[in-house]
Amino acid sequence: METKEVYVGLDLHRETVHGTAMDKDGNVICSHRFPNTKEALKEFYKTFEVWNTQTAIEACGMWRGCYNILHELGFNAKLANPYKCQKINPEKKTDKTDSKLLADLLRTKYLPEVFIPSREILELRDLSRHRSDIVDERVRIQNKIKHYLIREGIAYKSIWNKGGIAWLKSLDKNQLNDLIEIYEKLCEKEKSVRNEIAKKAINKKETSLLMTIPGIGIVGAMMIYSEIGDINRFPTDKHLHAYAGVAPGIYQSGDTSIDIPRKSVNRWLKWIVTECAGISIRKPNQFQRCYFAIEKKKGWKIARKVVARRLLTVVWHMLKENVPYKES
Repeated sequence: METKEVYVGLDLHRETVHGTAMDKDGNVICSHRFPNTKEALKEFYKTFEVWNTQTAIEACGMWRGCYNILHELGFNAKLANPYKCQKINPEKKTDKTDSKLLADLLRTKYLPEVFIPSREILELRDLSRHRSDIVDERVRIQNKIKHYLIREGIAYKSIWNKGGIAWLKSLDKNQLNDLIEIYEKLCEKEKSVRNEIAKKAINKKETSLLMTIPGIGIVGAMMIYSEIGDINRFPTDKHLHAYAGVAPGIYQSGDTSIDIPRKSVNRWLKWIVTECAGISIRKPNQFQRCYFAIEKKKGWKIARKVVARRLLTVVWHMLKENVPYKES
């Protein structure tokens, strides 16, 4: 009996989904727009069998809810890189054509897949990113407090210790008191999330290994580990560099070859590795020597990027070989 494979492409939006189903010959079985709800998704899939149906979803901010529903129903789903998909069909972009493109790429095995981490890795990733979001919000409130003091002509020096906060409260300004209250709540929440990260990091062998690298602490180790996920999906350290965006892409035509920035990268991994690189050069080690050697010739920005790349190389080897850091 001939297997009748079905390939489904789902173009997700906050309120609606456009789904297109194809057979193995590229014929459209159905193409519908329906509400982005669990019930509507079940209704769309009711005529398809689990054993012969595959689904492609763009890796947007809403993919996880749809993916979890499909997983509950027993359907296999893959994530697609939205930037690469759009490069394939840049001239016409509608919900219908997007969903059809996803189904067609899945059918022809040309779908630019995105790695789907395990549930555990996703939870660790969410926790690390949540802490970073809290820090960003805390810094925003700190800047608002400084702006208020400058606007009112109030001179200040160090204000983020206990004495400084007490001094701010003594000014007894309603707007300032509101900002201080928010600041203290954010500090309390940041501490709570950091403690949760520390508990999880101590029990993970990978994060314990990463913390032996100069410049990488508990938070940095957890974020690097959770953003990388399975290190075996990177055949070489250069693949990891490209994923993190710390190595430029190459455009070559004839005798012309230029570096171009990578757009499809993990910005969280790029950020945390760059931050850790900045900390690692504060004490004598291989990263500091590398930094000063490059900084003299090409400036601090390029030097820091080179250090970030070297740090990721060390991370790749350590996680691959399951060994702690050794100074070279």
